[in-house]
Amino acid sequence: MESSRRQFLAGTLALAGDAVCAPRRYSPRIVCNTYYWVQWFATPRKYIASNPDPLAVPRPSPPARPAGPRPAPSRMDWTDEQWHTVCSDAQYAGYRRLEVVASCVGERPLGQVEAFLSQYGLIMNHMWHAGRLYPAKAAERTIAGTIEVLDKFKPLKSPEFFFDPFGDRGPLAEEDARCQNQGLDRIGREARDRGMKLCVHNHEGPMRYGAKEWRGVMAGTDPELVWMCLDMDWTWQAGTDPFPLLYEAGDQGRLGAVHMRTQHNKITDQTMEDGGDIDFHKVAAYLKKTGFDGALVEESEPMKETRVTRSLRENKRLARIWCEKVFGVSAKA
Repeated sequence: MESSRRQFLAGTLALAGDAVCAPRRYSPRIVCNTYYWVQWFATPRKYIASNPDPLAVPRPSPPARPAGPRPAPSRMDWTDEQWHTVCSDAQYAGYRRLEVVASCVGERPLGQVEAFLSQYGLIMNHMWHAGRLYPAKAAERTIAGTIEVLDKFKPLKSPEFFFDPFGDRGPLAEEDARCQNQGLDRIGREARDRGMKLCVHNHEGPMRYGAKEWRGVMAGTDPELVWMCLDMDWTWQAGTDPFPLLYEAGDQGRLGAVHMRTQHNKITDQTMEDGGDIDFHKVAAYLKKTGFDGALVEESEPMKETRVTRSLRENKRLARIWCEKVFGVSAKA
């Protein structure tokens, strides 16, 4: 009896060890970024743009404000009609999962958001949020606001939560970097407690100077709490090759997601398409080799220089087809 018991325990431990050591299975989720609609809903229309290095090109002084009342701020929170437009277009384009900026929801009750998603057969893969995490007082305000966002969206059971802490002020002082990383660990813990994985998203700023600030987050945060969402295009726009960073995060098990656009000569295409400055077929090959199982965020977003010849929903449909072809998975998964 004792011998059988030891054999049973040994077999159980062996199976557990095999499960821990088992390689990840390649099963990424294609996600539709919704900032394209934010651009189209804005008055005047918004466009993304690459900014000059703030340390190499001093920022000009802001123009004097004309006399009279201030103009009303541009709204980010979507109306009912805009929610129907976004969800209808995403459904037409063949997506199942959305990335939505938290401010587009605003004060709207979560039940209304769930109703829109359900009507069009969509789910919220993750919310995108941002805020500064240094100095300490700013970090306290940002963390408190972020916890409110996490609490509000917890019922959606999203697998990830995207957060962008970065500004564009040049490499951080050591104290500010430490404060920022401590804040990310705190947000990562809060996200984990609500069933979500924190993925830190970058724009252009932290990818300058050899991605010093981005690498500082990789080195200074808890790998059990913080993963990286590498935005390939903004990294390229910053003058940094994104592939070493992709490999660095992936090889360390810290790659939680990838944001992607295609472009030619750093002018974004109107939709995802083959060619351009970044070889996404090469990205796909690496992700397949490493068994990537995170979010692949399709992020078609025009610049002023982008030549747009098709409707937004048609561009999103073609982008979805491109993503499925390159990465070999369905956007309905």
